[in-house]
Amino acid sequence: DGPLTTNPITFHEEDGMDHQPTTVKLPNAEYVPFLFTVKNLLATGNGSEFKPGFTWGGEFEVPSYRTGGFLDPKGRGMYSGYDQAVALPALQADGKGGQEELFKESNKVFDIGKGAIEMEVNKVNAELGEIGGVFVSKQPSDTDMGAKAPKTILMKGIFYGKV
Repeated sequence: DGPLTTNPITFHEEDGMDHQPTTVKLPNAEYVPFLFTVKNLLATGNGSEFKPGFTWGGEFEVPSYRTGGFLDPKGRGMYSGYDQAVALPALQADGKGGQEELFKESNKVFDIGKGAIEMEVNKVNAELGEIGGVFVSKQPSDTDMGAKAPKTILMKGIFYGKV
């Protein structure tokens, strides 16, 4: 949901079903969670009407896959749970590298990344106010609340919209 203006066509996503938690499995059997989203998308295109071949796109925010209330398997969270996992105090009490090694695992953060999407309209039903087409989207994956570096997720698919 959001306002759609013309000349040039511009859409700003403000509300509605704008995300879906998803996990993909890579060929090496690694699971990669990410939040499939277009949160706060600002999409623009050249032109004043939807027609086959019309392209538009823009950037959007990618919130963290998990919120602050999430507890990892060791009971650590951003604002609830343990400060560190049981049996780790000994490793962290050395006053040296043990603290650095586990800092990101124990100190959770809520990351907001940036994504981008490009769409091409290939079907228009003016009578019903419907458009459809294909998209390519690029966004970061989950960071395990700041503990891991994000992977780049590239998605291709079909979109539908009612205008």
